[in-house]
Amino acid sequence: MTFDFSKIHLRPASILALTLRADSLSARCVRGASGEPSAEPVRIAVGADAVLADPAKAGAALAAALEAAGIKERRCALALPPSWVLSTSADLPEVSPEDLRGYFELRAEREFSIPDLVLAHDTYHVGTPRATLAALPPKRMEAVSAFLAAAGCRTLSISLDLPCALDHPEPTLHLIPGKNRVELSVTCGGGTAAIRTISAEPATLARELRITLGRLPETVRSQLKRARIYGAPDESLTALLEKLGITPSEEGCESQAAPGAARLLLNETPVPFEFFTPEANRWKETFERFNTLRGRRAIASAAAVVFLPILAFSFRSHQEASLNREWATLKPSVAELDTIQQKIRQFRPWFEPAPQKLDALRSVIAAFPERGDLWTRSVQISPYIEKSDGGGGRSAPSSTASLVTINGFAQNNASLMSLQGTLSKQAGVSALQVKQLRGNNPSQFSLTFKWETHHD
Repeated sequence: MTFDFSKIHLRPASILALTLRADSLSARCVRGASGEPSAEPVRIAVGADAVLADPAKAGAALAAALEAAGIKERRCALALPPSWVLSTSADLPEVSPEDLRGYFELRAEREFSIPDLVLAHDTYHVGTPRATLAALPPKRMEAVSAFLAAAGCRTLSISLDLPCALDHPEPTLHLIPGKNRVELSVTCGGGTAAIRTISAEPATLARELRITLGRLPETVRSQLKRARIYGAPDESLTALLEKLGITPSEEGCESQAAPGAARLLLNETPVPFEFFTPEANRWKETFERFNTLRGRRAIASAAAVVFLPILAFSFRSHQEASLNREWATLKPSVAELDTIQQKIRQFRPWFEPAPQKLDALRSVIAAFPERGDLWTRSVQISPYIEKSDGGGGRSAPSSTASLVTINGFAQNNASLMSLQGTLSKQAGVSALQVKQLRGNNPSQFSLTFKWETHHD
């Protein structure tokens, strides 16, 4: 067993949820295990284009707005616009988590042909496991990192501003209208099945929406009957959805992707489409010298030298004391039973209810045929010698069994086999075997069997 000291960390009590959109940035603090956000978000006139153009200036504006609002929390979860990423969906292969990242890298290289993409994914189930892959261009990731650093924020998560699939168990189409474009996503099977950014021009929107829905798996497309429109209501968009047989509901609501990601982090749950790889926490520097194979072995050896002898001695003492107490209570009964057993062996011949040896002879006589095909020369009954289970060749006479030896003659083999079959069916007979068979017509035989004495 190994222990990684770098995994020691404290769960944060609150997280700053940041949502970056095309024309604005909103911030709100999410606190407690339940992940309840603050009453009103702080809105800042810094959009996605401003972050890309001048990350340092945008970060300074965010820091000033947080200071003015009295928000001191700087550990943050950032939700990026879905239009920033390239996406594709595919079946999820049965590979290990280590090999899965390599599979996604090959898939992204083939689909997007852009080097050094930052990848994230979300899985969903529609009969077979599938995954939606999102790829963020490296320049945008660098701009976001510089923006958060300028604001003095400590990054815990960077994901996408998408509705949480866990809040929508049924297949649902999500539409976020914006300036000149519409953000589209489809949730089903516990994950996100599609991500698109479509022009808001009516003809283009209708065509691209049909294409997007047509690329969905049949099991999802056939069950997709409801949609949610975020932001201001749009009559033309509602009419288009009704033509496609999809009923819009709950218009005017706002996406809660960033607070949802903060809530997942507070509960130590993975965030879908996570682009951020966390750095080593503050405990790593403290325990760095121990966080090696050699250091762990040294700590384990020292602990074993100190604690194992104490543990072994304590356990042995406890077991010995427990067994001694148990033996003290059983010892009188054991002594009494030994005395009774010795008297039974000594006086058994005087009180046996049935003549056991005569019963053995009766079984022998009953097995011989009435015709004169078989006749006996002698019948011997002696103690049966049982071998000891402990090995070493030791043996002792049985107190309940006898060895019966029959010496006789048989005119043919059929009569001898008939004798064996009849004897083997007798109660108390076991271990029947022919020890000797010589001559022919008549044949001289010698067979033995174990006669088990029964006491009622």
